[in-house]
Amino acid sequence: MTELDYLERAEALQGKLYGIALLTLGGEAAAIDAVDEAVYKGYRNYRKLRQPQYFETWLIRILINVCRDELRRRKRELAVETLPETAGDAYDALPLFLPDGRRP
Repeated sequence: MTELDYLERAEALQGKLYGIALLTLGGEAAAIDAVDEAVYKGYRNYRKLRQPQYFETWLIRILINVCRDELRRRKRELAVETLPETAGDAYDALPLFLPDGRRP
């Protein structure tokens, strides 16, 4: 497969890739970013594709992996956003003592 072949085939699949990403991620901007990332990753590795007849499946698999990475990143962000609130409440509830054990 040549570089031109890759670019032509990837461009022909962009609509289908966008639909998959939109259903997976739920937002237009995230879907566009995921398609761009998948096409870029595919471009960097198209020479490693051993069987060009599976190009579509290969590129869709790359897209699915990109979408899964994005969903994992979102999940980590949500976990971190809730951490300070719950940790802050528990910290504020701790009793305060002076170094010699007396309460202020």
